[in-house]
Amino acid sequence: MKHILPCSLVVALSQAVVFGQLTLPSSPLSKPTPPPTASNSAATMASVGKLPLSFEANQGQTDPRTKFLSRGPGYSLYLTDTSSILAWTKVDGDQPVAKDLHTKTGILRMELVSPNRLLRVSGSDELPGKANYFTGSVAANWRVNIPTYAKVKYSGVYPGVDLVYYGNERQLEYDFVVAPRAEARPIRIHFAGVKSLRLTEGGDLMVGAPHGSIAFHRPVVYQMKNGQQQSVEGRFSLLARNTVGFRIGDYDHSRELVIDPVLAYSTGVPDFGPFLAIDSSGSAYTAAFNGSGILVYKINPAGTALAYSSYIGPASPSAIAVDPDGNAYVAGFNGQAGFPITPGAFQQSCKTKASPCVSGTITKLDPNGSALIFSSYLGGSGGGVDYDNPYNGSNSPDTPTTIAADKEGNAYVGGYAYSADFPVTPGAYQTTLSDCPGGCSNAFVTKINPAGTALAYSSYIGGSGGASVTSIAVDSSGSTYLAGSAGPAFPTTHGAFRTTATLNSGFVSKFNPSGSALVYSTYLGSLSGGGYDYNGLNGLAVDSSGSAYVTGSTSSTDWPVSSTAFQKVNHAASNNSYNMFVTKLNPAGSGLSYSTYLGGSGEPFNIYNNPTGDEANSIAVDSDGNASISGLAASSDFPVTSDAYQKKLASGYPYSIVATKLNSEGSALIYSTYFGGIRNILSNESSAVATDSLENLYFSGYGTGVPFTKDALQPYGTAFLAKFVFNGATTTTVSADVPSPYVGELVTFTAHVEPLSSGATPEETVTFLVDGTVAGNVSVLDGGYALFYSSTLTPGSHSIVASYEGEPGKYSASTGTLTETILDQVATPTFPRLGGTYSLPVPVKIDTATAGAAIHYTVNGSMPTASSPLYTGPVTVFGPTTTVKAIAVRSGNTNSAVGTAVYTILPHALPTTIAIRSLSNPSTLGQPVTFVATVKGESGPTPTGTVIFKHGAKTVGSAPLVDGVATFTIPNLTLLGHSITAAYTGSATNAASAIGLTQEVD
Repeated sequence: MKHILPCSLVVALSQAVVFGQLTLPSSPLSKPTPPPTASNSAATMASVGKLPLSFEANQGQTDPRTKFLSRGPGYSLYLTDTSSILAWTKVDGDQPVAKDLHTKTGILRMELVSPNRLLRVSGSDELPGKANYFTGSVAANWRVNIPTYAKVKYSGVYPGVDLVYYGNERQLEYDFVVAPRAEARPIRIHFAGVKSLRLTEGGDLMVGAPHGSIAFHRPVVYQMKNGQQQSVEGRFSLLARNTVGFRIGDYDHSRELVIDPVLAYSTGVPDFGPFLAIDSSGSAYTAAFNGSGILVYKINPAGTALAYSSYIGPASPSAIAVDPDGNAYVAGFNGQAGFPITPGAFQQSCKTKASPCVSGTITKLDPNGSALIFSSYLGGSGGGVDYDNPYNGSNSPDTPTTIAADKEGNAYVGGYAYSADFPVTPGAYQTTLSDCPGGCSNAFVTKINPAGTALAYSSYIGGSGGASVTSIAVDSSGSTYLAGSAGPAFPTTHGAFRTTATLNSGFVSKFNPSGSALVYSTYLGSLSGGGYDYNGLNGLAVDSSGSAYVTGSTSSTDWPVSSTAFQKVNHAASNNSYNMFVTKLNPAGSGLSYSTYLGGSGEPFNIYNNPTGDEANSIAVDSDGNASISGLAASSDFPVTSDAYQKKLASGYPYSIVATKLNSEGSALIYSTYFGGIRNILSNESSAVATDSLENLYFSGYGTGVPFTKDALQPYGTAFLAKFVFNGATTTTVSADVPSPYVGELVTFTAHVEPLSSGATPEETVTFLVDGTVAGNVSVLDGGYALFYSSTLTPGSHSIVASYEGEPGKYSASTGTLTETILDQVATPTFPRLGGTYSLPVPVKIDTATAGAAIHYTVNGSMPTASSPLYTGPVTVFGPTTTVKAIAVRSGNTNSAVGTAVYTILPHALPTTIAIRSLSNPSTLGQPVTFVATVKGESGPTPTGTVIFKHGAKTVGSAPLVDGVATFTIPNLTLLGHSITAAYTGSATNAASAIGLTQEVD
């Protein structure tokens, strides 16, 4: 009995069985232009990475015999109870993946010979992301919220042998795990339907399949001992009838044995399109073509995990957008029957005459990717695809190329249409297709309501020279902006920047919120035109003031540039090649706020070869008006900044992705860098760019030489998502409360994390390192502070490093450094109750900052030594004056300096009583009156001091106490009664007191 083996392979395809084929439409203009066309969306990611391999539980999304499956760019793997089938898609030649895509699918079937019929299959290490399938037109067949796993385990494949299937980087791998005392000899693999098997000199297994050569690398065989791998000799063994086994050398049968055939897998189909969007939380959304349908991925802000993956098909993506609520919008193209359509969608059926149907598609996913809010066709009856003549309008379909969304959930779609019956709305700006000799297209713009049940408006825009849209944007008022390519007779508005066309012109148009009229429409391109001059508008963005920013590529030498432009000439013109351009239109579309070239010298241009200049594909603008551009560079002298991540074109690569941030005046670079290397142009849409509220730069693209970051979601492969932090950059400083502390003294180290620009206080964690060793991890407090305490530093200089780890998608990491010198001497004793004058006896406490030090003291003013009394608790001093001196002593360290405090204790002030009498009361008007005050103490000697006499509230005089008596005379008093007070002021030994009487005057 044979069963199909669940395993994987290295694919080195020269040809493949044709399982299915899909070809996408070519450029819509009447004549081809040599450089690639634009990217249609912007992207973001918190780190550089790719998607991980995962395994889905089968919940009805495929054949019921399948228990688990894995889908990725260019492959599908199906695992049943006893079998494995790998289907892969291969790009036919070195073709772009988003245009003119011909793909072929092959199948490899592998079988285990006589496995255990009672083997068990289970998923392990469940992942956070869920998988969703919207396949075909029957909603009952859609499946959502499917769990995903990092591994699939086959338990008991043979006696004592398990098979574990997993993803390792770009490899679909499996391990045979042989238990102690079990045998590896029963393992047999049969390859069904292959022509031949052979072993290379290096021990690789080459499988001669009918449609290609498939390689299995020599197995790695090992055992674990004390946490280390110990290699065991092992290799494939060729057996009869296209069957192989494993020949294993001597090993320890008391320990587990692992047989790991090392695999690598390549299809030539990129993992992502550059169709990317970012939401307000920093999550990234990407749409990819996997050979049969659209894969939509949502990736967390840190770039380390999938939130969801959703399959929509059959179709191929052309753009993606996301609204503030996290709903994802995907524009695409369908060339097969069975695209998923939701009830009530504005266009339920495909209108083309081709079989199968060829049409544009629009899909809106909910924030979890588990429901279609709507999914619809979009197009007229233009016809099928003619590969021999892709510009034959009678045979060409209507194609959405770009999409945007607003805060209300409306979708805005741009593209090109050949159909006279493309869906347009009454009152729209242009409701009929312009007559175009040779069958060229018109551009279109369509606004779809949030439920996808109706078109808010839909309009052609174009003339007899044809037009197509490459990028779309919408502002806060609902006005829509289009950029693209246009021929003669394209509609322009009075007062627009340029109203006449040259060959290969671009255009920028702004529609009012109802789609009924143009706010402005202008050509944009060189003045001369002609020849091979190329003016491609590939990217569009709009700022809060309504200014439009466009970017692309031009081979012209007279592209309109501003007087303060960063680069005023096309450096590639001498090589008959092209540079990027960045142009900002004023809100009225009547003039340029700035315009500049951007690029290097390129390479000699050949219309039939790959690009040899620098092309911009996407643009984004931040809240300060800085423009970020991403694209592709062939120039070795593309302008980069001094702090560029990569300052040179990657060695050995003819192209590189580039990312540039231009200031708001278009006069200087804020940042510019190469990024990775590219050997072949895999897509006409080679990169996309976006910014966030912190003005960070995000970009994506294809590149084989990409430097992936630590903990990236998938650190390998050709497609990438990257983020450069600008306003999220931070500075970290570290300080000590004691600059040169004594040994054993407690020191507080304070790290202060600050953003370089305004924003919320950074959070997360600061790691403190002492002399390179982690000493503590501390959470950042309000204000950006983190505190670390230490009293254990040894004498000498120490390096103190505070390392802020950053916040994914918000703030970058930063580090502060301090050198702290610890004195060898013990800390001088201190007195918490400072020396001074007190009225009562004082308990004197003595401290030292040095942990573990002993204190010795004296109270007679003499110098203390280690033989003086040992301090064990507070020492009470009674006065009148006491001098306390102390030293601190710790074994192995120098004794401290002497600490001194002087205390003066005053005698206790005793209570007093005072009496007052008048020598004549009542007195006669006009006569003086004498008052006598007598002061007595509660005990002790007779009080001394002064008595103050008051008439009402007014002090009228004072007299000294003589033997406790004070006398004072008031010269005259008016008639009637008067309040007289005698107040004793007190002394060092007696407390104050007071008393009064009423003096009558007749």
